[in-house]
Amino acid sequence: MAEYKICFSVAGAYGAQISFEAKPSLSYENAAASIDKEKLVRLMRLDILGYSAKDIEVITPEQYEAQFGGDDELVGNSDRLEEATE
Repeated sequence: MAEYKICFSVAGAYGAQISFEAKPSLSYENAAASIDKEKLVRLMRLDILGYSAKDIEVITPEQYEAQFGGDDELVGNSDRLEEATE
């Protein structure tokens, strides 16, 4: 099994990633294309913050690192998150 990380940008303001194991023959593109963005929004509770599947963009791990840095599961502007939850 190989470990995969599918990375996302949420409205360009936050980054998130999902890690999982799968057969090594699975391409990143196929794994990323299989993600149900509507379900992802609900699971991450982004709908409560006003985000929709249209706000989710699958990005490469390299883009994630360049834009958000680190290896956190959810990163972004915490002030904006606090404002959205008030």
